[in-house]
Amino acid sequence: MEARVGAEAKGDCLVVARQAERASVAVATKNRNLLEAGIRAVADAALETFGRPGVAIEVQDQGALDYVLAARIETAVRMVLPDAKLTRAERVERAASDPDRPRRSRLYAPGNNPRLLVGIDIHGADCVLLDLEDSVPPGDKAAARVLVRRLLAAVPFPDEVWVRINPLDAGGREDLAEVLEGRPHGVCLPKAESGEGVRELSKELGKLERRLGFDVGSTHIMPILETARGVLRCEDVAEADERVAVVAFGAEDYTRDVGARRTHEALLFARSRVVAAAKAAGVQASDTVYADLANDAGLAEECARARDLGFDGKGAINPRQIPILHRAFSPSEDELAKARTIVEAAREAESRGLGAVAVDGRMVDQPVLERARRLIKYAERLAQGGAA
Repeated sequence: MEARVGAEAKGDCLVVARQAERASVAVATKNRNLLEAGIRAVADAALETFGRPGVAIEVQDQGALDYVLAARIETAVRMVLPDAKLTRAERVERAASDPDRPRRSRLYAPGNNPRLLVGIDIHGADCVLLDLEDSVPPGDKAAARVLVRRLLAAVPFPDEVWVRINPLDAGGREDLAEVLEGRPHGVCLPKAESGEGVRELSKELGKLERRLGFDVGSTHIMPILETARGVLRCEDVAEADERVAVVAFGAEDYTRDVGARRTHEALLFARSRVVAAAKAAGVQASDTVYADLANDAGLAEECARARDLGFDGKGAINPRQIPILHRAFSPSEDELAKARTIVEAAREAESRGLGAVAVDGRMVDQPVLERARRLIKYAERLAQGGAA
């Protein structure tokens, strides 16, 4: 039997594996003197994790990073020897994140594409989302799981890193069993339509956390509401489990499901319901991605509308969208100045024993004061890096 994994594409490698009497490695690279020894070392280490099984490996390298090469070899060995088991797994030490940390941006990256995964941690996104669902073709799912797990183990993400799995009954359980070893901060549940589905995911996470020695309950959940049924049941979804930290809206699948055009008016009902459900449950709300990469003005306008509705952040499909998202979902200097003026006026009124507070001739009631305090606190968290 022969297995071929990866591709002859920049940043990747093609690994061919065949059953053999003993393990062996052959390497083809453009810079043999500089790279061959390193490639062999990675390949030998990958084979050692299986106890050096009887597999002959051929590597055709195109500049793959070590974790990519190791993932391709691991997948190829599994295909050739389905009963092969890893004799040891690398334990990933990654601290759990604050469920209420700022998430102005969630940057999607396809879990099957090494070229797009390289450097995904350095673009400054509040939340990196490694995708195993829509962006990964069915035939690439198994290899993508291994690649994502190896990436999680190899890269010390400075902020949050999540994995979007497939629906639980369509590969999601297999996704979890593979990638949770890489210790992501959270798991995104696509096409969430019921609280029961969220609770089922939570139970699966609990089983794996116990087996892996992680704190039970430390892996967050982000349900993505992207169908008519999901939007209509958003309250049930948002309140389903304590692991839920943020609820996201997915417009592309939603508009297809209901037969709507993607306009502000067509999405207003769904967006408003998602925000209300999230805030009633005490969690964050994150808006859908904006697909027109050439239209920065359109993205900024959609961000402004999303923030006005109460969203805390938005999805991104390209790193160049991140600065626009961060500007939109961060307090401006004018907003902060006004908030500080309100808080100071309230403090002065209290010190004088006055119950009423006025700023610029307008009365300030308690909800406005609380909103000003939250805005100041949020700005302080952003200034500290968001993770506190």
